[in-house]
Formats: sequence, C-alpha cells, structure tokens
Amino acid sequence: MINDLKFGIRTLTRGRWSTVITILSLALGIGVNTALITAYKAFFARPLDARNANEMVNVALTRNSGEMDYLFSHSDFETYRDSVNAAGLAAFRVARVQLSNAGAMISQRAAFEQSTLGKLGVMALADTASNAEFAQVLVVSDNYFSVLGVSALQGRTFEGASTGATGPPAALISENFWQRRFQGDPAIVGRIVNLNGVAVTIIGITPRDFVGTFISAPAFWLPLGIEPLINGDTQWLLNRANRPYRLFGRLALGASVAQARTQIGQVADRLWTLDASKGDSNSTATRPAAAMVWPGSPFPYPPGMLPGLNLAIGLILFGGGMLLAIACANVGSLQLARVRSREMELRTRFSLGASRGRITRQLLTESALMGLAAGLLALLFSWALLKAGVRAFADAMPVEFGSLVFDVNPNIEIFGYILLISLIAGILSGVSPAMHSPRSALTSVGRASTASVRGRRLQGALVAVQVALSLVLLITGSMFVRGAINSLSIETGYAAEQVVQLGFQFPKDPKYTEDRRIALVNELRFRLAALPGVTGVTSARSPGSAFRTGAIPVEHAAGSDRSLLFYTYVQPGYFETLGIPLVHGGGFEGDAGAGQFAVLSESAGRRMFGNENPLGRRIRLGFIDERLHLSGEVAANGPIWQIAGIARDTRGWTFDRSDTEQIYLPLPGASVDDRPLLIRAQPNALSIIRSVEQAASSVDPAIVVTTSTLEDALRRAGPFMSSSLGAAVASGIGMLGLLLAVIGILGTISHVVALRTREVGIRMAIGAQRQDVLRLVLREIARPVVTGLIAGMLLAVGLVFVLRGMFYGIRPVDGIYFVMMSLLFLIVALLAAYPPARRAMKVDPVVALRSE
Repeated sequence: MINDLKFGIRTLTRGRWSTVITILSLALGIGVNTALITAYKAFFARPLDARNANEMVNVALTRNSGEMDYLFSHSDFETYRDSVNAAGLAAFRVARVQLSNAGAMISQRAAFEQSTLGKLGVMALADTASNAEFAQVLVVSDNYFSVLGVSALQGRTFEGASTGATGPPAALISENFWQRRFQGDPAIVGRIVNLNGVAVTIIGITPRDFVGTFISAPAFWLPLGIEPLINGDTQWLLNRANRPYRLFGRLALGASVAQARTQIGQVADRLWTLDASKGDSNSTATRPAAAMVWPGSPFPYPPGMLPGLNLAIGLILFGGGMLLAIACANVGSLQLARVRSREMELRTRFSLGASRGRITRQLLTESALMGLAAGLLALLFSWALLKAGVRAFADAMPVEFGSLVFDVNPNIEIFGYILLISLIAGILSGVSPAMHSPRSALTSVGRASTASVRGRRLQGALVAVQVALSLVLLITGSMFVRGAINSLSIETGYAAEQVVQLGFQFPKDPKYTEDRRIALVNELRFRLAALPGVTGVTSARSPGSAFRTGAIPVEHAAGSDRSLLFYTYVQPGYFETLGIPLVHGGGFEGDAGAGQFAVLSESAGRRMFGNENPLGRRIRLGFIDERLHLSGEVAANGPIWQIAGIARDTRGWTFDRSDTEQIYLPLPGASVDDRPLLIRAQPNALSIIRSVEQAASSVDPAIVVTTSTLEDALRRAGPFMSSSLGAAVASGIGMLGLLLAVIGILGTISHVVALRTREVGIRMAIGAQRQDVLRLVLREIARPVVTGLIAGMLLAVGLVFVLRGMFYGIRPVDGIYFVMMSLLFLIVALLAAYPPARRAMKVDPVVALRSE
C-alpha cells in the first residue's frame, strides 16, 4: 500500500493540470455537502449553550386538541420548578424594549440605514422603521445562569444580586452588545440605562457569543421580577392567562428523559384540574394529553414536529447529494479519459507479471488520493467561506437584532464526515476507470479498437449521468425561482403599495390610561386624515394578521362540522382604505361596535353556504383553542353575527391561500389603542411616511411610532422569505451542477481529442476537411449529452410533480419550459466542446501520424 501511495503521488504530479481540475471538481461537490451539513448542525441541530449540554432538556405539552403548547405562565413555571425532581428548571422569553439614557441614540431607522442591509437597500427585511432605539433582551428566571452552568465574564449574575436593594433593578449586558454599542466602555458595570423607561443597573457582562437558550446574543438579560415594570402591568406575573415563557431543565443525576416526562405530565394534569375547578378552563381540548421532554434545543419544537421544514432541509441536502454525484461522474469521465492514455503503461505492467487485481488496486489508490486531497481542500474552503459568511451576515444585521451566533468550526463529527465522504467520493469516481482499464489493457492489439469503442461508451455514459443530474438540478432550481417571483408578483387584492401601517407604543406610565390612549389614537387619526395625499385612515391589523376560528351557520343542526376560517377585527372604512371592493351588500356603518354584523370574503361565503346567498344569514364563531390567540386579544367566541356583505378575496400569506377564507368583524372602539393605523396615500405609501411620523410626534412626542408599507409587510411574511431563501439555495446548487457538467464536458473532449489525434491525422491525410473533423468531435459529445438530457427531463418531471405544492402560482410540469431548458443546456454543452474541437481542426497530419 505504501508503494501504491508513492507511485500514485508521482503519477498525479505528472499530469498537474489534469489533476488540479479533477481535484477542484471533486472538492466543489464535497465542499457544498460539507457546508450544508455544517450549516445544518450549526443552526438546526445546535444544542443549548450550556455546560454539559447533553443534560439539558426542553419542556412542552401536547393538548387534546392536538396542538403543541410550549408557552407557560409565571405561576405555572414556579409550580413546575418546585414540583419536578430536577437539577434545575429555568424560564425565559425574548422581548424587544426601547433603549434610552445610553448616550447618543441610534434610532431603529438609523440602525438600518447604517447596516449593510440598509446600504444595499434591502429594507424589506426590517420589521419596522421607527424613530426610537430598540434592543433585544432575554427575560430570564433568577436561576437561569446557574441552571445553564455559566458565570458572568465580569460582575455577577442575578443569583448573586441582592433582591432587597432599593436601587434600580439589575440587568446584565452581553459582551457582543457592550463592544458594538458602547465600544467596550470599561465603566459599563454599574452604569444605569433605561429600558422601556425603567432605569436598570448593569451588574455584569456575559461571555462573548453566549446565547444561552436562544440563537443570538441579546443586548441585555433581565430578571423575571422586572416584567411588571417594563410592561406597565402590575398583574403580568400573576395572570395565569399570560403565557409568554418557555421552560428548560437540567436532568437530575441519574434521571432519565422518560422520568422527567412522567413528572411534567403529572404536574400539568394537576394544574389543568385546578384551573377547571376555578372555571378558568372549560374545554377538554385544552387538557394536557401528554408531556414532551426532549434534548435541549433553542427551537420550541422537537425534531420531526415540522414536516414542512424537514422536507425543505431534506430537499437541500438531497440537492447537495446530487451535486456530489455529478462531481463523481465528472471525475469518473476525466479519470477514464486519463487512464485510457496509460494503456501502453498498463500493458507493460501486465507483461511484467502484474495481476488484474493489482492494477485495479493501484488505480483505486490514485482515486482515493485525489478524494482525500479534494476533501482537505473542501474542508478549508467550506470552513473559511462559512466563517466569513456568518461574520458578514451578523455584521450586516442592525444592532437591535442582537448578534447572531453560529458555530461553524469543524468538530470531530465534521472531520469524520469529511474523511468518509472524501474516500467514498474518490473511490466511486475511480471505480469505472479502475474496472475498465485492466480489461482494456489485456485486450490484444487486434481488438484494441473494440476496447476503445467500449471505453468511449463508458465515458459517454458517465457524461450522460452528469448531464441528467445537472439538468434536474437546473430545472428544479429555476422552478423555485419562478415560484418565488410569482409569490411576490401575484395580485394581492388590496392596495399594498399605497398603504402605510403605523404602529405605536405608549410609554409604560400610569398616566397613559386606556381612555387617554384611545383619545390620542383618535386625535392622531384626525391629523393623519388631514395630511395632503391621504385618502383614507382606519384601525386594523395588516392583511394576513388573523386568527383561526370555528364557524357554523346558526341554522345548522347542533353537532354539524365547523368550517375553520380566519377572522380579524376591522374599523369602518377598512375596505375603502385598502381598496377591497364589496361585491354584495355593505360594510360596517356608524359605530364599530354598534351591531353584530360581519363581512365574509367570497371564498369564505362559498365555504360555508355553497352557492346560496349568504346575505342576512347568521353564523356563530367559537374557539378552536384559546391558546392560539394572543394574550388580551378580543376573541370572537359565542356571539351570533349576521352577514352584512361579501368582500372580494384578498391574497393570503399562506401558499395554499387558505387565509383568503376570511371573516371581518367590527372592531370595538375600546380596542383601537392596540391596533395599528392603516393610512392610504396617493401616489404611493413612501411619499407620506415622514409626514406620518411627524404627525404622530406632534400629538405626543413620547409615543414610539413604527412604520412600514403593506408591500414590505408582505415580503417579510415567513412563507415568502422561506420561498426566496429556497429559491436562492436551489438555483445556486443548480448553477454549480451546470458548472461541473461544463467542466466535465470540456475535460472529456480535450482528452478524447488528444487520444484520437492519430485518427484525425489519417482522416485529414485522406481528404477530410476541417468541418468534417468539427462534426466528428461535436458528434462524439452530442450523443451522450442528448441521452442525458432525455433522462434528465424524465427525472425532472417526476421530481417536480412530487414537489408541485412548493411552487407558487406556476404549472408544475411545463413541457415547453422543460424543452427550452434542455436546449439551453445543449447549447452550453456544445459551446464547452467547441474549443477542443477547434484545436482538433488545426492538427497537422504529418505530426498526427507520428503522435505515437
């Protein structure tokens, strides 16, 4: 084996350029797969940032309704913490607070404009644009850091802080935010800043890149006891219906996950029984059916609970695997052409006594060497690119989002994966040449032409394989791109470009009573309506911000199946402001809360009443599960509503357009203070954003306002951002596949031309013209390419049909499109084959006849 390795290295160094191209092609396929696996482990499979992270677990419940419930109230947390036998149980939630008294203010708008995303004009990723400075915080239980087993970098954590102090509440700052926002001010410990107007004292600094139970390092860490202050709600911790916290625990010594699950289930059942006896819960659907305890993860769902996400991840990894298969076929065809040029050497080795197995082992050793070299190169490049990408992405995000942390450094698992996949890829790419070449070398001189034909056929088969797989990736990737473009270009059904969404946050001050907040909102509406260019103002959440409910016509018999529809509360003028036409009946007239009237969308009317006229009919709405609603949300539960009108369907935020089935209910006047204002302007929304913010400041400078257009809100929706990301990844893999195929075709034809130099010289000596030689070479590559294109189209049809639900607004199997993509691929392949064919046209017959 040592002799094989030494000879293999000498052989590879003789053909430097061929070896470099082969290693680069294989490294590209291995590198993409390594990057995908590393990114998956760094994001989706990451453990909690804790000491002995394997001892940490997530805690959640499943309800009889089938819904997973991973959020708990503060009272529930205390009960679980005191009842479960564990080394520790901690709670946390993520929040965004207004930062002040921190030196020169960096407003949210300024933060985006200063960030890379803002400079590139990618403002659609911004949640909102505001004139205040915000910071991301993690509100945690006092035992949070001790449960995770993490100490402060400087200062102390909450457990070390005095609870009886009369000064400002304690807070910790992350080292990332300390460096980025305060430039590493050495006097930061002991400094007082204001969060939502509440003065807090910074008592410590957490280690750099410490994320705890989240995926990014927040600006600050706050204790649970501060919640009533920063939220302006004295009942925040006492209200059992307020359920914002996630729970994590550390298993006790010797305890198993099954034991912890049993204890959590017993406590959950006891709590539900207690709530039911008090009348707080009257639905068996909310009863805990089972406790869920799984290995600690920053994500609220265990693996396998999100089939759509798992499918997307699986498709990306499958695409990476196909790219590696293309690279292996590419290298296989290059190796076959290279080994064919060594047939004289192999015949000599056979004549000296080498066995067929010995020759095969030597060739496989050379292939494995190239695989290992490619693996090393892939490891270095994938790690460097991921590291640079993570750093660039983190720096590009505005400071308010915290510091995203992804550990992409290779560990022992990644090293093992690289070693394994490099050896497999190297050996697979060398199997065909290694199996064919000894047989070809054993062939007598009289049958050499037959062996040569057999070798060309095998080489053509390898070219066809990489062409087929490349075409599948190219078609699939382009379909994702078309779907992403369509998802953002299909008519919404409302004036998305002409409407500004204005949100507001009132100071957490007792003087801002409910009556005062409502009065300020009404005054703000009056001033906005008077602005030049404003044609309508209403209070409502943006389209798509709706909740699910069960709806049933009153006339139906009890027990009839309910229609699961979306509903939202809106004010009079909503349909006119958003430009949604009423096709039948009318909207809400007068006081928004005066009558029990509702408006259905066309699709909701068809869903509930078929072809019957729904006007004047009555419906009753009820909860599916009250935990699916926000805390304090006005819920449509119980009252009977009469259908007053039918509105044109608006585009839903879900790809299946299920939320076009909408019920619009009149918003009570007492709820306008927690709904954004929607302002329609001419000619577009951007023309009045500054004026809107100035009007809000003139009403009360203490109000924090946030603005965005409905078009930006649509682009920020999860399904569309996921579609865009999927399109980028799929198209990137497809283009890499095309690049590998082009490299393979170019290298293969170059070797074929070199091997057939004598034949070309003979043909030209007996009268062949240059165009004849060109046709000969192009025909050599056209046959396997066309075969691969036909096979690729058939595979693409099957794959696209399986994935048809992921392509938004396009026909899955489009014959004309598939043929056009295949013709484009054929043209690219022929262009790649033209340079070596042109060299063959210039061969001197005399030189060619002496080539051997």
